[in-house]
Amino acid sequence: MRAYLQQHLLRDRLLGQGDVYALYDFQTFTHNAVSMARRCGRVDRLSDIAALVDDAYKAMEPGTALSPGRKWICRGGTICTEKSRLLNTEVMLTSVQFLGLASSLANALATSGRPLGNTDRAFVHDTAKIAAEHLLRWGNDAAIKRMEVNARARPDQVKDGTSELFFTDKPLWQITIYAELAGIFYRKDPSLATLNGTVNRAEAERMRRHLGALLRFFSARVSYHVPGKQAPVRGKAADLDRGYWRHYADGRYAAYEGAEKPVVCSPADDGGKDVRPHVRVTSESVPRRKDTGWDISHARRLVHAFDALERDRAAMKAVYALDDRQLPPAGLVNAFANALVADIWNDDTERPLFSNYWSGANGWYRVAYDNGTGQCVEGTPPFGLSDAFPTGGYVTWARYNPAIGTLGKNLYALTNRSDPDARSFVDHYYRSLGPAANAPARMLSRFMFVSSLAGSVGK
Repeated sequence: MRAYLQQHLLRDRLLGQGDVYALYDFQTFTHNAVSMARRCGRVDRLSDIAALVDDAYKAMEPGTALSPGRKWICRGGTICTEKSRLLNTEVMLTSVQFLGLASSLANALATSGRPLGNTDRAFVHDTAKIAAEHLLRWGNDAAIKRMEVNARARPDQVKDGTSELFFTDKPLWQITIYAELAGIFYRKDPSLATLNGTVNRAEAERMRRHLGALLRFFSARVSYHVPGKQAPVRGKAADLDRGYWRHYADGRYAAYEGAEKPVVCSPADDGGKDVRPHVRVTSESVPRRKDTGWDISHARRLVHAFDALERDRAAMKAVYALDDRQLPPAGLVNAFANALVADIWNDDTERPLFSNYWSGANGWYRVAYDNGTGQCVEGTPPFGLSDAFPTGGYVTWARYNPAIGTLGKNLYALTNRSDPDARSFVDHYYRSLGPAANAPARMLSRFMFVSSLAGSVGK
């Protein structure tokens, strides 16, 4: 993994091509391993990953008078193109996601209980400074005002397919970064004990205002409901942005669970070489589900967000002068774990599968998705996002619901079986974890899965 991350992601894509989506992938592949190293006291592993993250800092470019602070600018790759309008811009999504990982790593080192060497100490200081620079740029007055307005919006105010009113992963990652920074600043080391030295007084106050708006926005978009099935859960289930995404293109087919592909990629009608989408099931013929929100793959961000919020609750209260009413309720993650078990899991312990949407909807996802690359995408069928459970870190929620740990262990055993029945199931639903996957895909998927299992479930 180290060789792959260093050569393919950092040297070839980020430093070589200027492809900032390498930062997005780096977080996806390594965040579970950082959490595992923290759980297992593997400070040496944290230092290994910190050295790679430090290399990524070399790709940042200086800011300007109008937009201060260092930043990653996308200069190439398959997604940053003239068509996508991302070329030569700062892609906030990739930066905020990577800094979520980097700040978690820095906090893990700072709070490891071991004396830090010069290299690790410098990494913690640099990460805190870099994260603060980005948060200050993203948390300007206009951003704060926009969040305050959106926090008051209702699902029925969403009239079209735009994402203007959504609570997306970007504000969730910013909350995560603020929590991890609090853990760093809260430690007893005098050089890291407060925001002083990292930002000035005015900047510190703006960060507090920004975090306050983020937390209010998040709180406004968390909803509770009675779980679809009671056992094996206790209490209510929770959802995020429930109902706000019902018109959005990614989830427009959330109510369609048919086997027939709604869109088929086939050669163009003119006989040319281009492959184009041909509609078989129109979106107009599919009813809109009123509860559509996040899909379960993107919702994996909740694993790391809640981990940071739970670990750093006392630090956030002290560093940002917050009280319990301003923070998400303690134990909120239990309600999200309840939803995973009661609404999303297919109730099969031996052949676990998971619906595509956090609401429990299991329709097609991202039909004819256009990410600016011009490729034809047919979409993801029912249960097609099930691999988000093993690779997304959800298994670590076993501490909130033991059933989740059982599903993780059973699925791990299933992916290692060689009998035809097991192989057929894995190849269909968890292909990247099975022997039929290509070597890099299997390595990455198993790395993420095993990192979730270690230190989370018993033997």
